Amino acid sequence: MNNRPPKYFTRLLAWFCHDDFYEELQGDLEEKFYSNIQQYGQRKARTQYRLEVLKLLRPSVAKKFRVQTQNNNIAMFKNYTLVAFRNLSRNRLFSAINIFGLAMSMAVGLLAIAFVNEIYSFDQFHENKGRIYRINNVRTFLDSAPQAYASTSLLTADRIRAEVPGVERVSGMFKGFSGDLATGENNYSFQGYYTDEEFLRIFSFPVLQGDPKSALKEPYSIVLTQTLAEKIYGSTDVLGQTLERNGKEYTITAVLKELPKNTHFHFEALASLSSLRNNEQTTYLFNWSTMWSSYAYVLMQENANMSAFEQSLNQIASQENAKMEQQSIALTYERLNDIFPGDGKYNQVWTVVPKSNVNSMIILALIVIVSACFNYANLSIARSLKRAKEIGVRKVVGAKKSQVFTQFITESVLVSLLALVLAFFLFRLIRPEFLSLNYYISRTTTLELTTTTYICFVLFAIFIGFLAGTTPALIMTRLKPVTIIKGVSNMKIGGGINIRKVLIGIQFILSIGFAVLVSLAYKQYQYALNFDLGYNTEAILNVELQGNDYEIVKAAFSQIPEIESISGSAFLLSTGSTNSDYAKLPEASDSVVVYSMRVTESYTSTLGHQLVAGREITSQLKTKQMIVNEQFVEKFGFKNPEEIIGKTFYYYNDHRMVVGVIKDFHYGTIYNDIQPFAFIQPEENQLYLTNLKLKSADLPATLEKIDDAWSEIDTHHELQASFYSEDIERTYQTLSSSMKTYGLLAIIAIGISLLGLLGMAVYTAESKIKELTIRKVLGAGFYHLVALLSRSYIWILVIASAIGIPIAVYIFKTTIANNIQYTISIGFWELAGGALMVLTVAILTIGSQATKAALTNPAENLRNE
Repeated sequence: MNNRPPKYFTRLLAWFCHDDFYEELQGDLEEKFYSNIQQYGQRKARTQYRLEVLKLLRPSVAKKFRVQTQNNNIAMFKNYTLVAFRNLSRNRLFSAINIFGLAMSMAVGLLAIAFVNEIYSFDQFHENKGRIYRINNVRTFLDSAPQAYASTSLLTADRIRAEVPGVERVSGMFKGFSGDLATGENNYSFQGYYTDEEFLRIFSFPVLQGDPKSALKEPYSIVLTQTLAEKIYGSTDVLGQTLERNGKEYTITAVLKELPKNTHFHFEALASLSSLRNNEQTTYLFNWSTMWSSYAYVLMQENANMSAFEQSLNQIASQENAKMEQQSIALTYERLNDIFPGDGKYNQVWTVVPKSNVNSMIILALIVIVSACFNYANLSIARSLKRAKEIGVRKVVGAKKSQVFTQFITESVLVSLLALVLAFFLFRLIRPEFLSLNYYISRTTTLELTTTTYICFVLFAIFIGFLAGTTPALIMTRLKPVTIIKGVSNMKIGGGINIRKVLIGIQFILSIGFAVLVSLAYKQYQYALNFDLGYNTEAILNVELQGNDYEIVKAAFSQIPEIESISGSAFLLSTGSTNSDYAKLPEASDSVVVYSMRVTESYTSTLGHQLVAGREITSQLKTKQMIVNEQFVEKFGFKNPEEIIGKTFYYYNDHRMVVGVIKDFHYGTIYNDIQPFAFIQPEENQLYLTNLKLKSADLPATLEKIDDAWSEIDTHHELQASFYSEDIERTYQTLSSSMKTYGLLAIIAIGISLLGLLGMAVYTAESKIKELTIRKVLGAGFYHLVALLSRSYIWILVIASAIGIPIAVYIFKTTIANNIQYTISIGFWELAGGALMVLTVAILTIGSQATKAALTNPAENLRNE
């Protein structure tokens, strides 16, 4: 156990403290330190020692530091810069490897800086952003786990406004204002919200025309964005104009400037919430349990008591929950600055990038940057033998440690700034790929560069230069002139391990780890795309109804001979969309959670579901029917599918008769196991898709016919259609983005490692060229010389594989495959494929330099001896 005072704080005191006081102060501190060990223990004594040293850092104790003149400083840095350029020019290969290696990693760093800078700029333009909060719901249904939602009921906003002290303003918002706006014979699709007059007073959205205080006060008022106003009218001078939506006329009362891109709101129009209050068809929106598409925001008073506010929210929730059965809702509040990036709440207003994505981006960028810094440090240490005399002479003639340290840091920062130029071009090259990486990034970020971002880039380059140059600078400054002149090529750390080999080993652990991760992610992605769902998705084209009547659309498409069958559905199965409720037998008290989807009578045959008992749903019976899966039969205790046919269950607020049983299929994704499921008949306006099974030898011509048929049905909306296989592929975009991310990082990490390995192989060959020549003269064969140069690196690669592969498997299981129910089986080739690729390229790199050295003519190397 180390019973000595913390050495770094002792050195800090010696550096800072005046010589007249140092001995006495240091003695007092040590005496107290040893006394504290006896009384409190070593850990507390060391902590107390550090605090006492920090307390002494005051002007009355400080040394009088000599300040060099500005001219001396300028001359010194000019000299360091000149020497740095000479060293870079003299060692072109090593300089190129360092610059390119740093540039590759810095390009990822620039992506991370631009991404994080943009992500954390969301909603920062609002004047009162520090006092704005959103009210969130935490819903618990029966015995299920609580789930956090970004939404709440409109009743919450009303009660806060009426009852809660300390609140300056409250705004309720409902997402149901979208569809088409009509003026004359023209229709314009849009997205928007219902909200009240307080919305534009809480949030600082710039207004072009109109009064934001009263624009949304009267019923059937509408506020347009500049983009939508110009789209409809070609101008923003539109106050007083009227637009029609669903038979109601809305009067334009204000126009907002173009919305900033960095906001968690996404709308083209706002309508007054009062339009819904006196409407009998929408009164349910103001119920406590109606929380799925409504939101509440509050602007708190200055220095408001948030504890009292929280108690008021709990009181409201307690009173409303007392009126409910089966579920309870708790109210929480969230700062505006914490909404984006988010923490995984359901029902976000718009797309919110998860904090985990941001953190992952930062961590992965740091890993690659550290690898490049290792590369720089490794090559700098390797080159130190050639610079030993230079540093030794500088020390002999009086250079201080700080001056030698500054020299190395200056050179490192210069290399980093040169790498920044190349990194910027690489950043421009990979930015489009990054923006298309996943759903969250593509919808929320643009990576547009600002002045702040450019400043961050330069500061980042200086920081990387300092980070990369610190290790070789510290090593060179701490050695004595005699040691330096002898060379540091054989310098060891702990247990006789060569420091350069340790750094190479760490680089290849990262490279092999990323390569194995890419291999596993790719195989999991392919497994998901080719997963047997239990029904047929081939040649199925899904067409969005976009508010049109299903029967009309079906009749039009039925005229196309290449369409083999047609059905309708509420959403797409196996893409992550689910719907569920509790089902039970009428005479039973226990219920079972059953997932379901509303479909037309021909759906199961169109999609190729296998009936094991009964028949399909038919419209000829007045009884409401359902088709269930085998899990449904098993959960309700029936011995075979035939027994359940004709049984009636209470499900979705109605009695429904089972008319058929289908084989179990994967209605969810590979993240979900199979649970009880039912196909049920749709009510009015509950179908959103038409499913077309195509049988065509000329697919483009068939798609053109479908487009023509749609144009006759709907003149206002373009055809929105996609093949089922494309929808499945989009479902697993997270896996695809993981594969792309790890692939990009693997390419960079492997590239950096190979550059470092190439530099080390060149250095090793140069430093041992005379030894190899003498061995060759004495009869050593070609393969013996190649093995002599390569074997130490081969062992490094083997050890790196042994460490990197298990780490990659662990990361795959705990991140990519963490919540997946159906994963790939990991065998030898899943692990060895990526590792062997890295090892092969590495061995070829080493072998090329070893071969070059072994084939050199001995006379050329010994002519001057």
